[in-house]
Amino acid sequence: MNILNFKSKLLTIILSFLVFSHYYSQDLLDEVQSDSKLVIKLKDAYRAFHINHIIAEQKEIINLMVDDSTDKELKILLGNYLQVCDSLKKIHFKNDTLNNYISNYLTLTKHSYNISMNKGFDSRDFKKDFEKYTAFSEKYMNYLYSTFATHNFISMTEEMYWKTIDKNNYIKSAEYETYKKLKTTNLKEALILIEKISKQTTDFQEYSIYNIELADQYVKNAESLDENSINKAIEIYKSIIDQKKYSIYLFEAWLKWRIVSQQFVHGISKISDIPNHTYDKVREQAALTVLDYINTHSNDEMAINEFLLLSTHDIVKRFGDYPYGNQNTVEYHETFDEEK
Repeated sequence: MNILNFKSKLLTIILSFLVFSHYYSQDLLDEVQSDSKLVIKLKDAYRAFHINHIIAEQKEIINLMVDDSTDKELKILLGNYLQVCDSLKKIHFKNDTLNNYISNYLTLTKHSYNISMNKGFDSRDFKKDFEKYTAFSEKYMNYLYSTFATHNFISMTEEMYWKTIDKNNYIKSAEYETYKKLKTTNLKEALILIEKISKQTTDFQEYSIYNIELADQYVKNAESLDENSINKAIEIYKSIIDQKKYSIYLFEAWLKWRIVSQQFVHGISKISDIPNHTYDKVREQAALTVLDYINTHSNDEMAINEFLLLSTHDIVKRFGDYPYGNQNTVEYHETFDEEK
């Protein structure tokens, strides 16, 4: 399939998806009922970045389609995005300043899309409006990132964070050292052993460590293991989130699930399918689990930090500093190449 045919097919899929499912519906976070100022502020943070992720995805698709789609196709796409923006305006924020910023951001985004529909992306009107839109967006983003900066929520230093998240703190199995030695001489037997170890532990945090390790080995040694190794890894990462139990490694499990899914299932090019909506639904479930824990453990700085990581981590982008494909490839190598 050539690039033009692929983009036409992708546009059809996008439009069908938008019509049925990409409007805002109440997120899961309100399952956590609380008057806590901390919980309320964290909900605001998650929802603000969620809106940013949706608008960023819209701009990515527009950028992908703008040169190779017909005017009719672009107008249909932009028309749907305008409706999505309207649906996002239903999200209310307790922080009035944030509420005003986001309302204005969505209004200006809609205005930009309307000019694009009526005058075209190459028009003088669009370019003139885009300068104003960019200036406001920068001001809004500065407010957003400063308001929800991690240091506004916790006092933990970076050194303390890395000490706390060190997995050696939580590994209690006497057989783990045997596993570490065995994986250098007989990987398949080692994987059987780590799976056995994980089933024996009753502590979910320790369980998460063993299963992330198991999945990591399936990814890093996929070529020497069976052809289903990648699928096994993907299932293991997601199964950690699906249990809806808290550990400090939920963000890591979600991120690795997304990275490996994109790299090996959906593709590494700029025109690959990138199901950010699906990735973000699983992100939302992980965030709910963490927020529910924070609601009863409001002094747990690791949990607060993890919630903010889940909230703010960017979508998989097609266009960025890496010129040869989508940006997941960079994240994949940063995540797995540095791990020993």
